Amino acid sequence: MAYTYLDITNEVLARMNEVSLTAANFSTARGFQVQCKNAVNDAINYINQREFGWPFTHATETQTLVAGQTRYTIPTDTQSVDYDTFRISKNDALGVSGITLRILDYKEYTQKYIDQETTSDVGAVPIYVFRTPDNNYGLYPYPDKAYELKYEYYKKPTPLSAATDAPTVPEQYRQVIVDGATAYAYQYRGEAQQYGINFARFEEGIKQMQTILLNRADYIRSTY
Repeated sequence: MAYTYLDITNEVLARMNEVSLTAANFSTARGFQVQCKNAVNDAINYINQREFGWPFTHATETQTLVAGQTRYTIPTDTQSVDYDTFRISKNDALGVSGITLRILDYKEYTQKYIDQETTSDVGAVPIYVFRTPDNNYGLYPYPDKAYELKYEYYKKPTPLSAATDAPTVPEQYRQVIVDGATAYAYQYRGEAQQYGINFARFEEGIKQMQTILLNRADYIRSTY
């Protein structure tokens, strides 16, 4: 069975005893069919809201730093950033070895180091990263060369739109999406009892995903 927006929507429509869609009429769906399409995206959004660190939303960002620039913007599709993963890549041409940046509290930065933003010729290889109040990040000291910065982050889901779009949620959890979408479809129709039954199944499916994908302890590392 294919794993596309069309296929998942049709699974929901079948549960609701509604007419299925085809690739030809998917974009022109009407009435309750549209609500079922929306329910699929609502279910995927809920799964992503329950956890900010699903493995299937993980991404690595590479940023070429600008000499003299302190503050930088995270990608627009970011849901959360893992600040423990900020590092400068090794580059012999720039005379820098690989280095992991330490996290600096923003208030401490403003109290001790913010003068760098109004001072020239104090740049170097960054050793600290701080999270700014607008949910972006800054570096101290600011870079004096175009170093390559890398860090890990987790993406927001992109809403499914075309019939052939596939969810980022792995296919083995397709029934979790379908259970959630079915619950929302019943909610749209005002059937509270069926909504409750299906939403409970949806929540149980998410818990199983958490157990399989997140609740692991591969090793223990002291942070003392």
